[in-house]
Amino acid sequence: MSVTDQASQESQASQESKDSKEYVFDPTWDQETERLRANEAIWDPGTIERLERLGVAPGWHALEVGAGSGSIAGWLGERVGPTGRVLAADLETGRLEALRAPHVEVARIDIRTEELPAESFDLVHSRMVVQHLEDRPAAVANMVRALKPGGWLFLEDTDSLPLFRSATSEDFLQDVRAAGYGLMRRSGHEPRGGHFDLEAMLATELEEVSAEGRAVMVRGGSFQARHYQLWLEFMKPRIVAEGEVSAERVDEALAEMGDPAHHWLTQVLISSFGRKPR
Repeated sequence: MSVTDQASQESQASQESKDSKEYVFDPTWDQETERLRANEAIWDPGTIERLERLGVAPGWHALEVGAGSGSIAGWLGERVGPTGRVLAADLETGRLEALRAPHVEVARIDIRTEELPAESFDLVHSRMVVQHLEDRPAAVANMVRALKPGGWLFLEDTDSLPLFRSATSEDFLQDVRAAGYGLMRRSGHEPRGGHFDLEAMLATELEEVSAEGRAVMVRGGSFQARHYQLWLEFMKPRIVAEGEVSAERVDEALAEMGDPAHHWLTQVLISSFGRKPR
């Protein structure tokens, strides 16, 4: 029986409604696909570099948890080839349908409530997912159980403190950063998520556990900058309603993000790795 068949069809509608209320971003927002793809433009090169370093090869079985728009799951499908297998999992699978192939499966899986198939994958990867979960250690333990002996867990989550550091000024965009991340934290996001990934992995049976961080310099007006504009546009109604910043200030910040004269630092994305004992 496939993982898709194992998922409970009867509970999907109610669970999807619950998820959309808990998760800060709305997966049905009309600009969410663009936001996800702009995010991929920032982080995919470094993620792929690290996947290559892990030695992902033809014949591997890989699980992508929180596959988003599918860029990494698609890369994995090409890398493992027809002798391998990729499972692209997300709460919203509509954006992943184009990935389907004889060796690429798409499934709606909630790692908070559904147990992953035990000892099934050579690689489990997840980016910017665990930092949004209430019980992060349980989610990490679930992914560890899904690894074959010798398989790799590769988690990527952020430390948001450096975001918008810039030569422009000491406080460049810091007011909107504080307002936006304050809202995200109240919605369950952990702004030091990457640090907690490492701690959760160290508490499991995994060996060879290590972590490293990377950041990207973003130029205003670029497609990468568009990710942050969409992030702020989505946040705008709520942070304005809560009195965090004015609508005028948000519009001013959006214009600053669109100005090619500005460059700023992203969050630090912390990549944590660990291998299941053979």
